[in-house]
Amino acid sequence: MNNKGLVITMLRELALYLSASPRSRIWQLQQLRELDAERLVDIGVTPAEATAGIREQRVPAARLVVASVQQAQAARAGAL
Repeated sequence: MNNKGLVITMLRELALYLSASPRSRIWQLQQLRELDAERLVDIGVTPAEATAGIREQRVPAARLVVASVQQAQAARAGAL
């Protein structure tokens, strides 16, 4: 991103934050950090991720379902 685009993005974010818009990423991160651990678990975010403001790489849910189905089929067949 060039400097002009970066400045415009920063000004837009500042305007959203000052107006307490729910679209502001700063405001969203602030709200996320105020949640307790139980609520964070409900939405699938660890306290460390909320503090850092960065999501960790995870295995997509679809891959987990396929693996658990394959394991269940193997268990029924007596392979496990």
